[in-house]
Amino acid sequence: MGTYVVELLKSFFYVTETTFQKNRLFFYRKSIWSQLQTIGIRQHFNSVHLRELSEAEVRRHREARPTLLTSKLRFLPKPSGLRPIVNMDYVVGARTFHRDKKVRHLTSQVKNLFSVLNYERARRPSLLGASVLGMDDIHRAWRNFVLRVRAQDPAPQLYFVKVDVTGAYDALPQDKLVEVIANVIRPQENTYCVRQYAVVQRTAQGHVRKSFKRHVSTFVDLQPYMRQFVEHLQETSSLRDAVVIEQSSSLNETGHSLFHLFLRLVHNHVIRIGGKSYVQCQGIPQGSILSTLLCSLCYGDMESRLFSGIQQDGYGSPLCVCVCVCVTPSGWLMRPLCPRTLVSGIPEYGCTANLQKTAVNFPVDTGAPGSAAPLQLPAHCLFPWCGLLLDTRTLEVFCDYSSYAQTSIRSSLTFSQGTRPGRNMRRKLLAVMRLKCCAVFLDLQVNSIHTVYTNIYKIFLLQAYRFHACVLQFPFNQPVRKNPSFFLRVIADTASRCYSLLKAKNTGGASGPFPSEAARWLCLHAFLLKLARHSGTYRCLLGPLRRQPLGRPAGQAQGPVLPCACMGSVAPPRLTGGGWVILGVLLCVASYLCTCHLPCDSWGPREEHSALVLIGLNVPTFALKHTLCEVSMPFSVITETYTCAPA
Repeated sequence: MGTYVVELLKSFFYVTETTFQKNRLFFYRKSIWSQLQTIGIRQHFNSVHLRELSEAEVRRHREARPTLLTSKLRFLPKPSGLRPIVNMDYVVGARTFHRDKKVRHLTSQVKNLFSVLNYERARRPSLLGASVLGMDDIHRAWRNFVLRVRAQDPAPQLYFVKVDVTGAYDALPQDKLVEVIANVIRPQENTYCVRQYAVVQRTAQGHVRKSFKRHVSTFVDLQPYMRQFVEHLQETSSLRDAVVIEQSSSLNETGHSLFHLFLRLVHNHVIRIGGKSYVQCQGIPQGSILSTLLCSLCYGDMESRLFSGIQQDGYGSPLCVCVCVCVTPSGWLMRPLCPRTLVSGIPEYGCTANLQKTAVNFPVDTGAPGSAAPLQLPAHCLFPWCGLLLDTRTLEVFCDYSSYAQTSIRSSLTFSQGTRPGRNMRRKLLAVMRLKCCAVFLDLQVNSIHTVYTNIYKIFLLQAYRFHACVLQFPFNQPVRKNPSFFLRVIADTASRCYSLLKAKNTGGASGPFPSEAARWLCLHAFLLKLARHSGTYRCLLGPLRRQPLGRPAGQAQGPVLPCACMGSVAPPRLTGGGWVILGVLLCVASYLCTCHLPCDSWGPREEHSALVLIGLNVPTFALKHTLCEVSMPFSVITETYTCAPA
């Protein structure tokens, strides 16, 4: 039956995800999608330099040895258009069996090239400049910068610039990219040894987990024997309690052969569009594992050549290639340099700023009347960048939940019931929470204890929304009331797992400034806030949750102060129990959200509702406004998550 329904839908609809509704699927009638695709192809031709291949050239590509991949183009809907995505997993003219074999061989070669480039990146960090490739790199670089700035007396004024690069992949000049990669690989000098191996480990739940990896070295640092290699892995990584199996080893991957493969991928990239074949004459495809790293290496070269003065005392980082941020105390350098760079761009590297998505926290005059200007934010604000909110004064980091606005929580995660929906739900919730518990939000050296309270509370509140979204997808014959102890255990595991992650992200542990009791009552309060809205479904859980002790445990006269009591000296003495929790959350959150000045009159009813939802206070709106205006912080900046559509 399922196969029949899928084929029926495919006959009438084009089914796709989008860039703005997370995992939600959209169904377009095929006639409508055909018209949209025609518009997307026309726009793609206008922005990307493509040359149509003749029939003879197509035949030569089919007969070429080694095999050349041909990409297929598809589009993802955006709020304002279509985003082209290239799938690089197709061989023109090959039958299925031979095509799969050729694809596997070429994919293995591309992975070797990717591993070698990463090896050189790790060996020579200056190649990437300030570029970062993930949240761990962001945390490491931002932490070093924050500690360096805070060590200065007096603290310098910082200038923030966020630049969105227009068509970063498509506009990259191929000649410049070839020059940069030739400097990285040095084809006439280097020879690499690539070892493929598998790691088999047993998880805490008793499941066997397998991972397949590559290790690159040169003859200088080669570990020829497996015992030496495993000891090296234990010294350089967290490899413990695992079985390492060597699959293959190549001792003669020359830089020349790898560079030749790179040239073929860049200069002979063929795209199939509407039954015709085109070769891309500028830029690189977005559908390859190499794309982000190649672009970052090119921008790292640009930074070292053109912006070395800023990097000496600042921090710049093109994350995901197309969004860069620069933070520097060099106002004398940024004020004249920023307008010139934003308007004219850097043609040598194909770098052009999209001023409509660019933001600064200082006055900028582009010098072009009537042209687009970057968004100018207050000098002291929460500066948005790549899912983060950077406090421009304290340099503390919050999570930006604005991407959840106008979306359903159900579309933010995929939950498969299977034969054991409860176990799958627990595994899914803990997995997505682990992704949200990034070190940059939980680091007590970067953030104050109040900011970490805020970040963790919002993680728990998002978990509560996801918890409800999963419960709604349970089978009808498995309601919550049939097994309340399981769901209470899931909530308890959420608190304990988050606290374990907090301790792991902070060297020396977090039991001092952030006790485990704090994580537990933050979790309970967040879940009570969400589940109380659906009392009919969770009546069997609300009672036990409310009876949980939220304050300092009995008999604990000394020790770390919990969040609910950290502002107790200014609280009315009649508040006890849960009242301390609610007041504590309000005061802890509000005390460290004084980041920008927005008059109360500019708040809309939606923003007022957001503040009430976040804090969970049953107080008059004017009283909440008065409290928040004392710290001059609009809660809508922080609480976008909780204005989304209900799960």
